[in-house]
Parts: sequence; C-alpha cells; structure tokens
Amino acid sequence: MVTDKGDFQQLYRSKENGNGWDVAWQAITQPCVVSNICGVYGFCQLTDNKVINCSCLPGYSPKDHYDPSRGCYPNEVKDFCDPNSSPSDVSIQRIANVDFPNREFSELERVFDIDEEICRQELLNDCLCEAAVFSGSTCYKKRMPIMNARSVFPETNNMVAFLKISNSYKRHSVSKGVLVAGVTVCAVLAPLFAAIAIYYHPFVRKYRHAKNPPKRKPIELNLRAFSFHQLHEATNGFKNKLGQGASGVVYSGILKLEDEEVEVAIKQLENGGEEDKEFLAEVRVIGLTHHKNLVRLLGFCNEKNHRLLVYELMKNGAVSNFIFQDGQRPSWKLRSDIALGIARGLLYLHEECENQIIHCDIKPQNVLLDKNYTAKIADFGLAKLLMKDQTRTITNFRGTMGYMAPEWLKNVPVTTKVDIYSFGVLLLEIIFCQRHMDLNPVDEANEESELILVDWVLHCVRTEKLKAVVSHDEEIVDDFRNFERKTMVGLWCLCPEPNLRPSAAMLVQMLEGTIEVGVPPMIDSNMH
Repeated sequence: MVTDKGDFQQLYRSKENGNGWDVAWQAITQPCVVSNICGVYGFCQLTDNKVINCSCLPGYSPKDHYDPSRGCYPNEVKDFCDPNSSPSDVSIQRIANVDFPNREFSELERVFDIDEEICRQELLNDCLCEAAVFSGSTCYKKRMPIMNARSVFPETNNMVAFLKISNSYKRHSVSKGVLVAGVTVCAVLAPLFAAIAIYYHPFVRKYRHAKNPPKRKPIELNLRAFSFHQLHEATNGFKNKLGQGASGVVYSGILKLEDEEVEVAIKQLENGGEEDKEFLAEVRVIGLTHHKNLVRLLGFCNEKNHRLLVYELMKNGAVSNFIFQDGQRPSWKLRSDIALGIARGLLYLHEECENQIIHCDIKPQNVLLDKNYTAKIADFGLAKLLMKDQTRTITNFRGTMGYMAPEWLKNVPVTTKVDIYSFGVLLLEIIFCQRHMDLNPVDEANEESELILVDWVLHCVRTEKLKAVVSHDEEIVDDFRNFERKTMVGLWCLCPEPNLRPSAAMLVQMLEGTIEVGVPPMIDSNMH
C-alpha cells in the first residue's frame, strides 16, 4: 500500500487458500506512536491495536469536528498561577492506562519513590505544571502543550495520567432547568432590550450629545488590569527606582492582592507610538508564556497615555550585579545552575512556545534572580515572534554591543541562533565572573589596556593555560572537566556561522553533560 504522498506503508500477500490478503510487512505497527498524530491536546486510542481513534483530552474541544487529527483547543484558558485563584478553582482529571510522552524535552521534573496520590498532589500544588504521568513509583511532571497523549496496549498499561482542569468551565455547563430559567428571564427582559436598541439606533443617537472618548480595546489575556492610581500608590509616587532599561524605568512597589501584600516590579514605558507598540507586544508575548526560568507578568495598566507592566519582584536583582560584584565570587555550583536555568528558558522560548520567540537582547542585565537564586529571563520588549512555518525573521537592528551575533551587522534575516550567540558571551561571563570587555584584565601577564573576554578565553584554550587561569578557585579545580566543558559550549555558541551553533535543545543537553561536546571550530581556526 502506497499513500497519496508516495510513502510505502504496507506490503500484502495473498492467503494460501486465495481468500483475502495477509499483511506481510508494515512500516508502522502501532499508529499511536507516530508523533502528533492526533494534533496538539489530541488523544490517540487504538481499536484492536490497528485503527486509531482521535479524540480530545478532558477540558478540550476539537478544532475541526470533521478532521479530529487537527488537534484540540482548551475550553477555557486559565492561568493557574494567578494570585487571585484558589484551590477550589482547579480539579485534577485522572485518566487510567494513558501516557503523555510528548517529546524528548517534555519533562519539567521527575519525582521518585512516591505513590499515585502524592503525584496528584505534586501536580495540584505546582501552578506552572498542568499535566503529569505516574508510572511505577515515579511522577513525571510534563511541559505543555501535550502533543502525544495515547493509550496503547500493553505499553501504557498501569500508567496513570493526570490533567489539571479549571472548575469554572464545569460550572459553565447548562442543565435543563437552568436553560428554562434562562428563557424565562430573557422573556422578562425583552422590553428592556428593545429600549436599549432604540436608544442606540442611529436616528436617536444623533440627538444625544455625549462625547465620551473611545476606550482602548482590552487585551484578551488572563492578566489583571491595574489602574494608574493603584500603581502610583504602590510605588509611593514612583519614587522607588530599581533601574532603567531600553524601553522604560522600573520601580519597586507593594500591591494588595486578595488581602495580601505582594512585592512587585513595575515597568513604566515611555510615551510615544513606538513604545505603545512595544507595550502591546510585550504584554501579549509575556502573558502567553509560563516557565520557571521566565519572569512572570502579573498584570498591566493601559490607561490614557499610561502604559505599565507589573512583574513579580526578583529579590536578588540582575545576574550582572551578582557575578560582577566586588569581593568573593558566587559559588561554582550556583553559577552552573544559573547558566543551565537560562538555557532552559531559551529552550522554552525557541522550541516550546505556541509561537517561537527570539529574545534579541540576551545579556546579564536581562536575566534576574529570585529569592532562591533561580535565573529568570526578563525584558521581552525586544522580542520577535516566529510563526511555526518560519525559521527566520527580518527585524530592525536590535540588541546590545558585545552580545550581538555577526549576522545583525549584515542586514540579513535573523534566526533563534542570535540568542544562542548572545548566550555564549553570557555563559563565559558567568563561569569566569568577567565582563565581556574589561579595562582591568584578570591575566596580570597581559600587557593590553583592555581585555576582550572571548579572545582571552580562546587564547587560554589554544595555549592550554585554561587550568592555570582558574588554579586559585578550588571548586573549579575539583570540577575542572565540567568547567572545561562549559567553556567549550560557550565557544560553540560563538561560531560566526549560525548553522554551526547548537540549538537551544542541544545547548541544554551539552550543559547537563548528557551529550559529548566536541572541539569548537574557533579553536582550530587562525592558529599559528
């Protein structure tokens, strides 16, 4: 059998008695293992392990009732991390003999040696996680979206899948009694509706002289809208300045949410046409992203000419202040964790969002640390979206000198690899605790008045002096192979040719040590 695309799928042979045909060979024995066969949030089940049946996971509806393989969409988009939500707003749907394998990087976390109920509680208590699978004694907490939900005998036997669902959707289902009551109410209110229709009729409206200014169209996101007065009070009249970025000034403040005082960072954007577009882009981009290593947007203000963004407050400030501080360096373990966290944030932006995102300005000032020193990528004001069928985008000249990939200067379409290049510079800064350009070189034998970090690291690697440079740091000496590997990863990211740089997925694997890191081309080039 050959498909309409010319793919050879099955080979049949005639039965010995001549009555019918037997399958002699087939390319796919279990169709449900084909990646994304039922689309995003689709659920694949097999009939007699031969014929697939595509349906939707609980809480989701098909995009196309005539073609179930096109996937499903959520009945309600719910922010489970909303500070205004309560445990009663959420329920956990249990689905027996089901797995959510998704893809190679689908897991947020694994929790070992627990039972099914604890796995359920782990999911319920983690607002950033919406699905989990319990198998054996391990709980696999999954990233979204779910793309390969399936029930396959016997592979998924004894597995239990959990899915987080908003209870508000359940409350929206209409019983017959409620429907009758609704009809009755409509009949009573019909005269009122008629009066409203007459009031807004063009013939009548011309005699009314109210000149109310048009309101801004609300942004349809599950975010809290604050008034300018609320944010003015929260920041004590915008006096508590934290810093200033390319798109505006950031202030610290305290907001009262659900009778609880919450510390926040409020970014006030400059007025003007370009900034207004930037504001709308930033709200839409950040409002649709949820990841442990991204700064979370709590709400916004879009009142008159005031445009502000309200973020969770990062207690430990920017990575730049942390790694470049005077005195004792941060521990090697903490620096390694920070670097890996940033890489995982990039993996989410590049490969796990509904629309891929190029940040365009990865640098230590745009990575913040929370109270637990978890790294979170911030400032999406320069972000660019890539649709699923695109690999490159044309954008204006962006970024910060020293972290910008060479292709920015060539006026050519850029890809996600510009972020990988910037990360390479940042990675070397983190592991060496050295700025990308320093007027006081760490190598005392260097007679130059300034040091370019990338050039200096390349020189140390080529001359085999890398170990001598860090000989004063006992932590790194004891873990030198890991330090050397991270140095090589940084140099791979800095390849002038974008295609030679690793993807974000490969970058995470290289930093985790799950794949080998070869010798970067830069080390062998221009050697004398």
